[in-house]
Amino acid sequence: MDIDDLVAIPLKTVPDHVAIGRITAGYRYRRDAAPDRRHVRPVVWLQRAQPRSAIQQDLLHSLGSLLTICQLRRNGAARRIAVLADTGVDPGPTPDELSSDGWATPDDFIARAAATEDGLEVTIRELLGEWGAGRRTSSAVAVIQRDLGENGLTTVPPFTEGWIGRSIRVVKTGAEADDSTDETATEKLIEAEEEQDIASAEDQGDDGLVHEKPFTLRFGNLLQSETAVESVLPTDSIVLARTLMLKHNYSQLAVTDEDGVFHGAISWESVAQAQMAHQSVTTVAQAQHTASVAAYDDLVLPRIDEISSHGFVFVRSKDGRTVAGIITSADLTNRFGEIAKPFTMIEECERRLHRRVKAKIPSEVIAAATQNRHKNADTLTFGSYAHLLKEVRTFGLLNWPLDHTEFLRQVRGVADIRNKMMHFSPDPIPTDEWGVIDGLLAMLHAVDPLP
Repeated sequence: MDIDDLVAIPLKTVPDHVAIGRITAGYRYRRDAAPDRRHVRPVVWLQRAQPRSAIQQDLLHSLGSLLTICQLRRNGAARRIAVLADTGVDPGPTPDELSSDGWATPDDFIARAAATEDGLEVTIRELLGEWGAGRRTSSAVAVIQRDLGENGLTTVPPFTEGWIGRSIRVVKTGAEADDSTDETATEKLIEAEEEQDIASAEDQGDDGLVHEKPFTLRFGNLLQSETAVESVLPTDSIVLARTLMLKHNYSQLAVTDEDGVFHGAISWESVAQAQMAHQSVTTVAQAQHTASVAAYDDLVLPRIDEISSHGFVFVRSKDGRTVAGIITSADLTNRFGEIAKPFTMIEECERRLHRRVKAKIPSEVIAAATQNRHKNADTLTFGSYAHLLKEVRTFGLLNWPLDHTEFLRQVRGVADIRNKMMHFSPDPIPTDEWGVIDGLLAMLHAVDPLP
């Protein structure tokens, strides 16, 4: 807190009203005051009982934070509180303040989570969707963490970890504020200068620009659940191990002791080898073999050769106490397919567009349509095709029997997906976006059948 910062306190003593003041001096300690009123800041009250009806809903949501003290930065809060203190009217956010970070805070969702005693259960995908995000890019993660934190909420386990389809709980992290009209308040802080903390999950370079964090894929991101894997004891019978592998259609099982300590694995291959080496194989211990284990946060890429060689790797839980899952070669194939497929499809769309534009549209038309940013077809980016082809006359030069409006909508949709994919994240693109890419590719296949 600094001198001249504004404070706003939802009042319990005057229901449906808010007090607004300004800090006038530095911190003071009052030795003779009640224990919960010794650490104070002198405040001059500008509005002692401002009706909540004068405040717009988004700002009321922010004022309802569970934290005793928090900083309000969303939707021009600092400027609006200052106007409220002066005029008694909330002017609302400006368009620039609403779109300053590109994400819309889901106030209703946050309010429901705050009102739920045991927390609100959602999947990570559903949580992202509340903010209009489909993947955990660094900017989306930073905004969600900021909005949850400012409202006294967090997720258990962290939504930044694990498979996007796993379930988490949005729970409270702070106690409800103890509001009063005392002249020396240490309640909800709103700094006079609004700050943006969106770059908190990003790296800032020497050039002063914010750079996206590098894409990293960890074993925990590949686990679709963290339910302990099927396992057997070293003393269990081979018959039981075979039965469980048949039941679950598994190729291998983890071998653990009664305390959950990992000892290795048993597989169809190791059973066969043990039976060839020994006439009588009755227990799991006789057929178990060593197996690779990865920590939850270990990077996947350095261990791809190992997984390819052995066929699988077990993954420990976040706390390292148990085996939380298994990643097989097939899992990696599917996962990297999810990552590579959209890039491949968009590249094909771009190749077909480029070929036709280069053959049919003169360079001077390209330069004029893109305001000389692109002087010919070879310098066009994917996003530039929408600018180039937005005029019906220019689109007509392609001589494609397609509806101009629908085609342009599809090109813009794919360009938007491509831009989002450039913000690398461990999550695949949402299912509903596949149709956008498929649609454009189907159009191009029909009018440009060449490979």
